[in-house]
Amino acid sequence: MRYWSAMGEVEPAWFVGARLAADDASRLIETIRDLSPLTNLDGVMAIVRKAARELSGADGVTFVLREGDAVYYAEENAIGPLWKGRRFPAKACISGWVMMHARPAIIEDIYEDARVPHDAYHPTFVKSLAMVPIRTKDPLGAIGAYWATPHKATEREVTLLTCLAGATAVAMQNAEAYQKSVQATRIRDEFISLASHELKTPLTSLHLRLQRLQRLLEHSPPDEAALGSNLAAALGSSSKLAALVDSLLSVSQLLEGRPMATTTFDLSELTRSVADRLSPQFAAKGVALEVSTPGPLEGSWVYDQIDIVITNLLMNALKYGEGTPVSIRIDEHETAVRVAVKDSGIGVDPIDHERIFHRYERAVRPSSYQGMGLGLWHCREIVSAHGGRLDVHSAVGSG
Repeated sequence: MRYWSAMGEVEPAWFVGARLAADDASRLIETIRDLSPLTNLDGVMAIVRKAARELSGADGVTFVLREGDAVYYAEENAIGPLWKGRRFPAKACISGWVMMHARPAIIEDIYEDARVPHDAYHPTFVKSLAMVPIRTKDPLGAIGAYWATPHKATEREVTLLTCLAGATAVAMQNAEAYQKSVQATRIRDEFISLASHELKTPLTSLHLRLQRLQRLLEHSPPDEAALGSNLAAALGSSSKLAALVDSLLSVSQLLEGRPMATTTFDLSELTRSVADRLSPQFAAKGVALEVSTPGPLEGSWVYDQIDIVITNLLMNALKYGEGTPVSIRIDEHETAVRVAVKDSGIGVDPIDHERIFHRYERAVRPSSYQGMGLGLWHCREIVSAHGGRLDVHSAVGSG
C-alpha cells in the first residue's frame, strides 16, 4: 500500500524506516517510548506536537482531531498563532481532505491550492504545508506541519511525519482503552454504592416488619388487625424493593452500554396501565390524575424502560406538584411521539433546567423532599438511548 501526494508516491512508514538517518530513527524511537505509557489524549498531544516540529523542521505544527463532519484544531506548537481551539467543516479545509482521503497533502504554495481555505490562512505566517493522517483506515485526526517561507516538504520530512502519525494512532487508541477501563471501574463502583444505599431503607423496613410479625405469631391467638397491618407494610416494602432492583438493573445496563432488547407495543396502553397502577397513591394525596392518549400507538421500544420513564415523571409531578392536578398527554408529533407530564407545583428555576438532569443533582433542598437526584438523569438516559430528547419547561412557582 502506498500513499499518493503532490510529490509522488510515499511509502508507508514500515517500509521506509530502514532509510531514515540514525538521528531521525533515534528521535522517533524516543518519541514512541515517551508515548507508550500515556493514558490521556492531552499527554499524547503534548509530546506529538513537540516531536513533529523537531522532526520536520517546520515553523509550526497542529494536532487536528476528527469530530464527525468537522475537524477540531486541538493543539499547536508554532512561531505564531494558528487555529487552536477552532472547528471547521471537514469539507472546507485541508485537514478534512487528508482525513477523508486518508493520505498526505504536500502543498508548496497554499494560495495555489483550491483545497486550502485561503481566508483562514491570511492572518497566519503559513506559506507551505505538509499534512498527514493519524491512521490510514478511518483516520482519527491529522498532523500538520507549516513553513513561513516557500518550502516543498521532502520525502524524509513526510516519512518522519507519517511514522510519527502511526505511533500517535497507537497511543491514542491505548489512551482511549485506558479511559474506558477507568470509566467502567468508576461506573461499577458508583453502581455498587448506589445499590447499597437505595436498597438499605426498604430492606430495613422489611426486616423490622417481619420481626414484628414473628412476635405476633408467638402469641395465640394473634392480633388480626396488627397482623394485617404489618403484613401490608411488609408487602409494600418488598414491592418497593423489587421496583428498586428493576430500576437499578436498568441503570446498570444503560451505564454499561448493553444492547437494548426492543419490542413492539402500544404506548397508549402502557401509559394507561402505569396511571392505573399509580392511581391509589394519587388518590391518597387527593391529587387528580388526567390521562390523555390517542388511539393505539405502536412503536418499538424497551417496554420496562419506558415504563420507568412514565412512572418516574408522574411520581415527580406528584411529589413536587404540591397537591395540584397532574396530567400526562401523548401526541404524535411529526415522525416522533411526544409525551408531556404537567403539574402546577413549585416549579424549577430556568438556571437549573439542565442541572437537574445530572446525576445526584436536585433543584430543591435535600431536606425538603426525599430522593437521591437520580430519577430525571435515569429518564433522560433512557430517552436518549431511544433516540429521543427529554426537556423541562418551567419557572419557579409555575409547575
